[in-house]
Amino acid sequence: MTALTAPKRVLAAIFIIGALGMTAAACAPAPTVPYYGISFKAPANAYVNRTFTPAPTATSGLPVTLTLDATSTACTLINGVVAFQTVGPCVINANQPGNETFAAARQVQRTITVRDCPPLRSGLWTGPSGTSANVIFSGTTFNGTVNLTSLGFGVQSFVGSVACEVVSGSFNGTPLTGILSFDGRILSSNYSGISIVLNAPK
Repeated sequence: MTALTAPKRVLAAIFIIGALGMTAAACAPAPTVPYYGISFKAPANAYVNRTFTPAPTATSGLPVTLTLDATSTACTLINGVVAFQTVGPCVINANQPGNETFAAARQVQRTITVRDCPPLRSGLWTGPSGTSANVIFSGTTFNGTVNLTSLGFGVQSFVGSVACEVVSGSFNGTPLTGILSFDGRILSSNYSGISIVLNAPK
């Protein structure tokens, strides 16, 4: 075997070191690209004549731009406030285009179904364990009797008013608030720590 001269040994060493460096670079894991996203909460449903103020944020810390999608027909967006004007879809797009430091975030879209206020129906509302309420509704007010005998409260009269999905009244001298479901078929409330759920007349 012929021994390498000094210059050749230097060149060989440089070649080996370079090859090792390229191998290490090839085997090194690719750098992780940070994920930059948008957090944007919105209700699934809303009522006509209500408003909603979105508060989107981006993980990059950059400001988020909100616009209404072309498919949106039920709302307006003015100065960051969404106003629900009619029944239908309200579709909001959130975008963050990025800058020289941060990549653009993927668009986030939220669809809100805008509904008319649910009706409070006159008639006999029924619930589990024999609970019931006989409701007479007119305009925005109601009265009647509620039977909570199975819960130990007997039969009592009540009066109240309705503001969209919120039913406010007084039962047995105690203020009572209930919530109507979006279709007006279920009224949920709480009295003396007891959950009360009544189903609308058919």
